[in-house]
Amino acid sequence: MAIRIHIGVDGGATGTRLRAVDPDGRVLGEGTAGPSSLTLGVDGAWAQIRAALAIAGIAEADYPDAVLACGLAGTGRPDKRAEFRAKAPGFARLRLSSDAHATTLGAHRGQPGAAIALGTGTVGGSLSADGTTRQVGGWGFPVGDEGSGAWLGLKALGEALQLLDGRDVDPPGGSALHRAMFETCGATGPELLSWTYQAPSTKYATLAPIVVRLAEQGDAAAVRLMQAAGREVDRLARALDPDGTLPFCAGGSLAMPLRPYMDPAITARLRPPLGDARDGAVLLARSLAPGEAWSDA
Repeated sequence: MAIRIHIGVDGGATGTRLRAVDPDGRVLGEGTAGPSSLTLGVDGAWAQIRAALAIAGIAEADYPDAVLACGLAGTGRPDKRAEFRAKAPGFARLRLSSDAHATTLGAHRGQPGAAIALGTGTVGGSLSADGTTRQVGGWGFPVGDEGSGAWLGLKALGEALQLLDGRDVDPPGGSALHRAMFETCGATGPELLSWTYQAPSTKYATLAPIVVRLAEQGDAAAVRLMQAAGREVDRLARALDPDGTLPFCAGGSLAMPLRPYMDPAITARLRPPLGDARDGAVLLARSLAPGEAWSDA
């Protein structure tokens, strides 16, 4: 049966975005749904992808005529990739890649380059002229995701907890940032414990806009945290492309807010992305060879 639909999925800890195109690249439909990072569970990922497909107008009867390519967070574990494949609901062909690889492909339209996604988490990917790919970061919260929204929220709330203990913070006595943490998360020990107990990365990331806003207003603690986040993004960029020769893009909700806090030598190389992770996933879907039923990218 001829393939008549190519579908690209961008899935992370915050949400799922999907685009379906015909063999000539014309858009057939788009859809969004909840988080589909494999770190949150394969069953949940497929449920959100199917929800986005339905919104895009792709019915289950269309699956056998479709190629589906997913750029998802949490693909580093082989067992999760295998489970994702085993539970796939009947597409003609499937392709799975990391969100970093899909972001890089979309940002440079499949050409060599480096890209960093800065949102709830952080991850960077690169594609060299010889076809070599590389990923930096993407280890997940709380052990990784340095410089991300979740990381900023965790740092800000952690300092507020230290202030509550009577420990030294910078500036002495705290600042508007620490007071904002108490106002948002609770002002007493029990309230704060209730907020933090098993809080996922997405919950901590809701605190990041407070850090960004107060940094723009000159709050010393917020500025210091944004500077620290900028240094973490610089480290990602240098690890991805030590020679500094690849075109470089940064995307996601924190890309613009963090730019003033990054190394000027790195930001001087920044260029607007030509597309996003969803575009990269569509490229993967359209490049899957006819004889391949499954491929990891």
